[in-house]
Amino acid sequence: MQDRDFDAFKEASQYFVEVVGAVPSTSWDLPGLGEWTIKELVGHTNRANVIIVDYLERPQRAEPADSTYFTDENIAQRGRDAVEQLGDDPYAAVAAASERAIALVQRTPSGAAVGSPMGTMKLSDYLPSRTAELTIHGLDLARALNLELVAPSEALRASLAYVAGFSMRRNQGETVLFALSGRGELPSGFNVYWPPTFNGVGATPRV
Repeated sequence: MQDRDFDAFKEASQYFVEVVGAVPSTSWDLPGLGEWTIKELVGHTNRANVIIVDYLERPQRAEPADSTYFTDENIAQRGRDAVEQLGDDPYAAVAAASERAIALVQRTPSGAAVGSPMGTMKLSDYLPSRTAELTIHGLDLARALNLELVAPSEALRASLAYVAGFSMRRNQGETVLFALSGRGELPSGFNVYWPPTFNGVGATPRV
C-alpha cells in the first residue's frame, strides 16, 4: 500500500513513538487521560499498531453487538493486557510494534480484508481509524506531559477527515460543520465516538 493514507498512518505511528520516547522515567504512573495513567494510555494507544497486524495476519470473525467482547469488563481486561505487553521498556515495545505495523501495511494491498471483531472491511477503509487513534492519543499524551511535540501535517489531515466523516455516519455532520465554520457551538461533552457503534468502519476505537 503506497498512497497518502499510508503516509498519514506512518506519520501518526512514528509521531506516537516520538512522544512515548519523551516520557520521563518517573512519569509512567501519573494521570494520562481520564482514569488512565500515562502507561495505560500508552498501552491502549499502542493497540492501534498491534491490532492492525493481528487483524491482517489472523482475521477474526465479527462479534454480534451483544457479545461479551464489548462489555466494560472485557474492554478493561484488554487494556490491562496491553499494559503488560509493554514490559519493562515501553518505548522499545511501542517502537517495535510501530515498525512492524508500518512494514506490513506498506506491503499489503489497499483492498486486503481486515477481519476485526467489529466487522470485516478493506484496509483502505480501516486504516484511517488507526491513524486517528494514534494521532489523537499521541496528542493526549503530549498534553498530559506538557510536551511541545506537534503532530505531523498528514497525520492531522487524515485524522480530521476521519473524525469529520465519522460525524456524518453519526448524523452529526451539520453540528460539526456549523461549529467549525463559526455558525454554532458544539454541545457540552460532544463526542463523535460516543455512544459506541459496532458496525465495521463506524466502530469506536475504544475496543
